[in-house]
Amino acid sequence: MRTPHGTGFRVAIPALILLAAGSALGARDAIPIQCLLLWGGIDADGVPFLDPVFVIDAAPALPDAAGEYRLTGRADGGTVLFSLDFEMPVVADGDGSSSFVFMLPAQPGWENRLASVTLTGPGGSATLDEDSHRPMAILRDPGTRRIRAILRDLPPTVTTQAIADTAVTRDRGVEVLFSRGIPDPGAWRR
Repeated sequence: MRTPHGTGFRVAIPALILLAAGSALGARDAIPIQCLLLWGGIDADGVPFLDPVFVIDAAPALPDAAGEYRLTGRADGGTVLFSLDFEMPVVADGDGSSSFVFMLPAQPGWENRLASVTLTGPGGSATLDEDSHRPMAILRDPGTRRIRAILRDLPPTVTTQAIADTAVTRDRGVEVLFSRGIPDPGAWRR
């Protein structure tokens, strides 16, 4: 994932974050900060989809250039918190499907305000909000903070972080990050 150049990103980013993400350090060497993991794509028919949003410490990774796809995060009432315009990556053997992953630096106050994330493009739109129920978990090493596994399609009975902590793994050496769509207030405090 490339570092930001500002062309498709419409949120004020503190200068320190820009220095860490876009300077000679490079994305891999950037200091991890609290980010929103925004990911999804288009299926073989060109229809957009979004995977659940997670709050995670990572190096920022944003689109290089604007394009025909847009990710928009909104607060209740419709106030735009962020908007990213980008080109969907082309996957050589993707049967027409494609995907993206961005690490958007979280801004103060989003933990109490982020109500929805919408992906729009030529094939339609997809939205995650408080009513979304697409339980997913990320397992990571609590010491190194490296991701060890991504668990999709969890049973619908996994509805909270507490249930995910016990249902997903018995390994005490693993931290479970859980989301049904939009991060709950506890996810911002990890």
